[in-house]
This record gives sequence, C-alpha cells and structure tokens, in this order.
Amino acid sequence: MRMDCQVIRLAEVRVTQEQEQAVISVLRSGQLAMGQHTKEVELRLSSLLGGAHCVAVSNGTVGLTLAMAAAGVGPGRDVVTTAFSFIGTIEPVIQLGASPVFVDVDMDTGNLDIAQVEAALSERTAAIVPVHLYGRPVDMTALRSIADRWRIPIIEDACQAIGAKHVDGSMVGSSGIAVFSFYGSKNVTCGEGGLVATSAPEVAERVRLLRNHGSGVAYEHQAIGYNGRMTDIQAALLQSTVDRVGAVTRDRRAHARYYDQSVHNPHLVKPPWSEADGNCWHQYTVRTHSEAARDKLRAWALQLGVETRVYYPTALSALPLVRKLGFGRSCPRAEALSKTVVSVPVRESLSESEVVQVGEVLDGWRPDL
Repeated sequence: MRMDCQVIRLAEVRVTQEQEQAVISVLRSGQLAMGQHTKEVELRLSSLLGGAHCVAVSNGTVGLTLAMAAAGVGPGRDVVTTAFSFIGTIEPVIQLGASPVFVDVDMDTGNLDIAQVEAALSERTAAIVPVHLYGRPVDMTALRSIADRWRIPIIEDACQAIGAKHVDGSMVGSSGIAVFSFYGSKNVTCGEGGLVATSAPEVAERVRLLRNHGSGVAYEHQAIGYNGRMTDIQAALLQSTVDRVGAVTRDRRAHARYYDQSVHNPHLVKPPWSEADGNCWHQYTVRTHSEAARDKLRAWALQLGVETRVYYPTALSALPLVRKLGFGRSCPRAEALSKTVVSVPVRESLSESEVVQVGEVLDGWRPDL
C-alpha cells in the first residue's frame, strides 16, 4: 500500500468554466438577488423532481425553518424527528418555539426507527421530520401510513439526498414537502443555498411569502417573515450542476458498489448495499466495533492518504446544549453510532485509482495496527 500519496479529500468543489461564465454574467447584469437565474434554477429543479413546486432559498436550514413555519410549527407544539443528524435539523424547531421529540434510529441505516415513531406522537405534534441520512431514503410509505392516520404533516430533511430515489422509483422531494441543501460538501453545491420542494401549491405559496419578509408585493407585508432569498450568484452556480445530478449519483453509486464488493474486513460494518435502493451516497459510512477502534482507523487512513470524518460525533438527543434546554433523552442506538461511524470519500470526482486506494485502506485496516 502506498505511503507517499496526497490526501484524498472527502469533499472537493470543482468550479467549471461554464459556472464561471454564468457568475460573470450575473455580476454584469446588476441583478444579484432572486433574478432570472433563480427562476431558472427553480424550473430545472422542478423538472428533476417530477414537477414539484420549488422555492429556492438561502440555505437548507432556512428552508427547514420556512417549511416548518408554513406547516404550523410554533410555540406549544412538538416536532418528532431523528436523534441522529446535524443540529440544523432541530434549530428551526427550537427557534420557532416548538419542542423536538427524538426517536432512536435503525443501527444499519442510521435513519429513524419508524417502529418507534407512533409512540412519540401526541396531540401536540405539529410535524414529523425524517432525515434521509447520508443520502439513504427513509421508508416513506411506512412513515406516511402513520402520519396519515394521525393527520400530521411530514417535512423531509432531504439536505443530503438530492438525486436519491424511493423504492417506487420516484425522486425524493417529488411529493409532500422536502428540503434540500446545496452547501459546499453536498452532491450538488453552490457553496450555500437550499430548496423547499412540495407537491402542494399552497405550501409553496406560503414559503415564497415567508422567504421574502412576508411580502409578495414590495412593501406590502402579509406576514412576519424571514430573509431567506437565494442570490442569483448561487443560482447561476447551481444551474449547470442540476443538469448533472444523474451522472453525479451514478458515479457515487459506482464507487459505493466497489467498496461493497472489494472490502471484506471483518472489523468493519459496511452500510447496506443493493442495486435496487435509491441511495445517492452523499456519504459512504462504515462502523467500527468501538470508539477507540474508530480513532485508530482514522489515523491509519490519514497516514495512507485518505481523509475521513465523523458524521456525527454526538447524537442530537445527547448534545449538552439540547439537554440544557430540556429536550435531551436516551437514544442508545444513536449514541452508539456517534461513537463508531466514520465516513470515507465517495464523491463523483474520485479517480479510479483513488477509489481503489480508499478500498485498500478500508480492507487492510486492523484494530491492532
């Protein structure tokens, strides 16, 4: 195994000449915020998502805030969500005056355990917010069955799931309400940026109103809203990359398939793989058998030129801040994952030799090294 290689980064942004020219055209136009490029990227994303109403926003967290506000999340209400995600999933809940109610996760996928969802619901529940963790879709058929029975809206945190598909072949975000992120590490990026996608025109109308200070017409305000506008510079960067979502997903899936087929290390637990699943592989995340082993694996990988990261080092339900606010609870599986998960490069821009190198690092590691 090679020891003198450059580090293979987990995420890498490559700006194309087409994107550079698009940004220059925005700068020369003088229309930097919510201009024609924003409208165009909303149309392209709508086409990708099967005709869903798409509202471009400044980032994914703002998108969740606007979607939750449009769904009636507020003081005295609860939002049922996963115990294992980035804090951006629950920040809007708390900022809107509601309470996050955590559900533990499935150990294999890291997604919320749907069998535990119904027990967390009550008359206070305003929304259920599943997270498609690492780009793997939650079983929305099962979750919608519960939500429909309780007449509770679902807001999908799809910030890691652009290009992912449900088991029926439909795109994540093509129905219901879903929020995407275009942060720098995501499969499709413009540095920052987000999207609220919905099959309900009235929800899209409300989100459009709220993203612009509650105003549909200049200086006429129908609600206390937010400044959640996307800039045309962000939109210009996004336009060409939206057209490449299929290719990006195909390449990431190919890399994940290679790891699944070439890594036979008994000291690692690989993520579930199947040709039929709709995972867009935002992350390829393995598990070790202990926190100490995870630390050794990370050091080994870096020594051999492979960057790794931990998503996430603390379960949401165990964050000191969350506990201080009174929302913490015991979620043993999420807490176990936080001590053992580690993500390795799976991005579409990996070369064939880099994919082989990552696979060799995973396959060759032993806890006693």
